[in-house]
Amino acid sequence: EAILAGPAAALPAAVDLRGRRRLLDVGGGTGSWSIAAVRAVDQLTATVLELAAPAALARERAAATGLADRIDVVTGDALGGDLPEGHDVFLLANVVHYWSPETNRALLDRLRRAAPRNGLLLLADFWTDAGHTRPVQAAMMAGEFAVHLADGDVYSVEEVGDWLARTGWRFVDHRPLAGPQSLVVATTR
Repeated sequence: EAILAGPAAALPAAVDLRGRRRLLDVGGGTGSWSIAAVRAVDQLTATVLELAAPAALARERAAATGLADRIDVVTGDALGGDLPEGHDVFLLANVVHYWSPETNRALLDRLRRAAPRNGLLLLADFWTDAGHTRPVQAAMMAGEFAVHLADGDVYSVEEVGDWLARTGWRFVDHRPLAGPQSLVVATTR
């Protein structure tokens, strides 16, 4: 959470969430990204979907920040089971790099089926250029992931753009956050 405090805090400035009502933070960890979004947008509420152990931490963090009434935490698996319903924003922050392209496409397809018309998808991660060399810090994370993850990697904006097109999302933009983190924005078609 501390390492990604800058990118999480930068999220509300990177994308306009005014007019949005409910954010589903898939694999939301401690809830820090949801906390940043909800603090910045008065009418926004969030649901953190996370496995049991991190979900307990997310509940504690939401309560400690005084936002437990605007941030729900649901124990579940991003890749299986029912998704919480009624959300118009879907956030995957530092989740995509854990999985293979095939698993990521399946997850994006799953989220697309849950998204309403004009749904918004936010993908915060270590996105690189097509050559996987820039930004340098993001490209270097690929080595870290190769050692610690079975299937994950650092992916390029072009790769995720292809996944979005294949799963019914429309690529909108690629925006900086903080440090080597950046944001891919998509909407439902």
